[in-house]
Amino acid sequence: MSVNIAVMALPLYILLMLLELAYERHAGRHTWRLADSVTSINSAVLRLVLEGPLRLLLLIPYAWLYEHARVLELDASSPWVWLGGFVAVDLCFYWAHRSLHRYNLLWGAHQPHHSSEDFNLSTALRKGALQTAFDWPFYLPLALLGVPLPLFLLLLGIQLAYQFWIHTQHIERLGWLEQILVTPSHHRVHHGQNDCYIDKNHGGVFIVWDKLFGTFAEEREPVRYGVTTPVNSFDPLRLQLSWWRLLWADAQATRSWWDKLRLWWMPTGWRPTDVRQRPWPKMGAQVFACAYPANLKLYAFIQFLAINALTLAFLASVKRAAAWEPWLLAVAIVVGCISLGRLFEGRRLWRLEAARLLSLALLALAWGAYLAPAQWWVGIGVAGFCLGSLLGLHYLLRGAPFRAVAQ
Repeated sequence: MSVNIAVMALPLYILLMLLELAYERHAGRHTWRLADSVTSINSAVLRLVLEGPLRLLLLIPYAWLYEHARVLELDASSPWVWLGGFVAVDLCFYWAHRSLHRYNLLWGAHQPHHSSEDFNLSTALRKGALQTAFDWPFYLPLALLGVPLPLFLLLLGIQLAYQFWIHTQHIERLGWLEQILVTPSHHRVHHGQNDCYIDKNHGGVFIVWDKLFGTFAEEREPVRYGVTTPVNSFDPLRLQLSWWRLLWADAQATRSWWDKLRLWWMPTGWRPTDVRQRPWPKMGAQVFACAYPANLKLYAFIQFLAINALTLAFLASVKRAAAWEPWLLAVAIVVGCISLGRLFEGRRLWRLEAARLLSLALLALAWGAYLAPAQWWVGIGVAGFCLGSLLGLHYLLRGAPFRAVAQ
């Protein structure tokens, strides 16, 4: 049911992002960049594609504990159970979120959400695709308390949906609500890399948890967004693995076998003594940006829409298609996200994009001709789109100057 909440909220998310863009155009203030925002939304696409099997890590033990070990019999139709359950879900989220910031291994799963150096509504969609593999144990106490699984999933979906609107720079402080709820001001602090803001304001809906447990900070100075070890990439898959790649390099380099094992569970940022001289990325004075042809914007936007269309097809095929079809679509989606991100980096990697388009065209034709002949026209349409995109890409990049673009 939490997935249903996310899907149901998608039109609202799109509407709010469009309203934010319209307001920025009116106000003359710019917090969006095309490459960064597309990367954020493609990170959400990756999470939709990759997260499904990981959700079982939560659902299976939760259902078992509820069935065999719950201590209370709660009436799921009671409004008090809904209210108490929602508060309890948010408390569990607080401790899960705080722990994701606290330990090296867990931070690697959550860091993608903080990797953007911008802060706008699209940032809310920049999720850790593998985070579900690490935060699920924090919700199991709710099964012991007797919160039914369907109700828990519904409340969790609502709790996560609330957090979308707080990712904006255009809403100032909200008076007395600041004392109770997590607001955009509070969440800007959470995404800040200023020394006074790091690891503060972990709450999802209620800010009272941070005030009770000593992790609260007010917005007092301009916020610098991002992470102290920047990824410097628009490749959403690389964003997912960035921190773990740094840890793996340290684990290989250190001479201590004990350090090779324990660094994963040490506090975030801890490194073995004998490798601390190895440089890690550091935040620069300017946000990460790349040079690419200005006319690539239209092409990128069209491919972005196409990738999201494939994602909708993936969601539709999960329940009613042959087992191999969703995975084939998943591969096409992931490769598309990677290729688009690398084009935004200004790399002359048009060969990867060309190979992606040609492969997708051939797969579409084969699917329409041999596997779904009743829908041959779909295969023809997809192949035609890919070949047209390939011609468009050739035209755009032929002699186009690579230069920094105001995004």
